[in-house]
Amino acid sequence: MHHLKGMDGGNRMEHRKEDKMRLVEKYNLKHENNAWYSEKENSHKHLIFKDAFFERADLIGLLFRINKLCMAKVNYFRRNIEKYEPLKYDYRKGFLTVPLWDADFLKHKDSGLILDFRYLQSITIYDDFVSLCKELENFETE
Repeated sequence: MHHLKGMDGGNRMEHRKEDKMRLVEKYNLKHENNAWYSEKENSHKHLIFKDAFFERADLIGLLFRINKLCMAKVNYFRRNIEKYEPLKYDYRKGFLTVPLWDADFLKHKDSGLILDFRYLQSITIYDDFVSLCKELENFETE
């Protein structure tokens, strides 16, 4: 891969494309027949998304599709991602701040609460998700 110059101007789309590729590499997705698949040992191959979705979706859309999160969560985090710090966990170093493509957790900056993608996946009732959002927003300062 070539180096990025920064987040300004013409490099923005290139940066997003590279982050998308880093994301599919992280999850070891396989590309075939114009689609991306998850193929884990002792498991059937699963379609994650087609090329058309990969091209038009933003990083949050892809990350949340891989983690099987609903559109309500995608839309909320698209609108509010600046309120969160992307993290991953290292058993030696603890939680580490990482680029969004490498995140396994999102830390709500104002409350310090850490949301695991698996926890978000377990919320299947819309009103429960709305309640969580309201709880987090109560910590936020203007």
